[in-house]
Amino acid sequence: MTRSEILFDMIDKGLHPIQNYRRFKNIVRETEFVYDENYPDDCTGEFYYDPEIIKKGEKVPVIVNIHGGGFVKGDKKHRESLCGMYANRGYFVLNINYRLSPKFQFPAGVLDGVKAVNYLVKVEEKYNLDLDKVVLTGDSAGAYYASMVVAVAHNETLREKLGCDKLQIEPACLASFCGPYDLPASIVLTKLPFQLVWDMGHCLLDDDTFQLKKDFSNINDYKLINEISPIKWVNEKWCPSFLAMASRDVFCKGQGEALENKLKEAGVRVYAYKSKKLLDNHCFHLDMYKAVSRKCFNEMFNFVEDVLK
Repeated sequence: MTRSEILFDMIDKGLHPIQNYRRFKNIVRETEFVYDENYPDDCTGEFYYDPEIIKKGEKVPVIVNIHGGGFVKGDKKHRESLCGMYANRGYFVLNINYRLSPKFQFPAGVLDGVKAVNYLVKVEEKYNLDLDKVVLTGDSAGAYYASMVVAVAHNETLREKLGCDKLQIEPACLASFCGPYDLPASIVLTKLPFQLVWDMGHCLLDDDTFQLKKDFSNINDYKLINEISPIKWVNEKWCPSFLAMASRDVFCKGQGEALENKLKEAGVRVYAYKSKKLLDNHCFHLDMYKAVSRKCFNEMFNFVEDVLK
């Protein structure tokens, strides 16, 4: 494994017990299915829902959750409590895995996100889903991919350039947690030891035509440099967005603020929740036993549910 794979594997395994301690007895977890038969080992998903809500016969709003992991690691199993909480709130949840680097490079994860959202059409009638009320959410790299799916939904040029399928569902809302939205800037400005940032960029971008230099001096030569950042594709069609960020984020400092400003400039409805405390760092919201996490989710649900109504 690369050094970044080792780091994020350690993070996932180390934090899993404290981030997944909550259980919701009334919630069904259906696992697992393949949403892209071309990649059966990578493109898998699972559903979380309250069967009593399904039985009521009213259409159910949907949350699509995309896990983080530095683009190189992560697994949907590490978001079990998170998805259980969403389902307990009354949502039908699609929680996905997607193709990871370095085995797959950009834009594989974006293509997978689009396919996963489109998969909801296949199960719409079975679960009585309200596909006019689909919320995209994710943390870290997952936040990046969620925002890229929103960008693709409203930019035909971007969709064609990346080779994505056409979205059959228009996202109603984005709830994004601690994501990198201007990827080249995030790569260049983030300072971590052991060349970890370069390693993540190398895993995500490098192929037969491009090799990222360790001083990042050639990053603008990347063939999809204009397509790789969702912030570059914000327009007035972008869906209302909730952005959670940490002022001391070691991975994505300043990224949430930049997207917030861009959305405001485009006239898009946006709400930002920003934690300034020293110990509230990258993806602080996943530590659901903390008061700051509960407050963040309360603000998120208030915003999302006001948008959906």
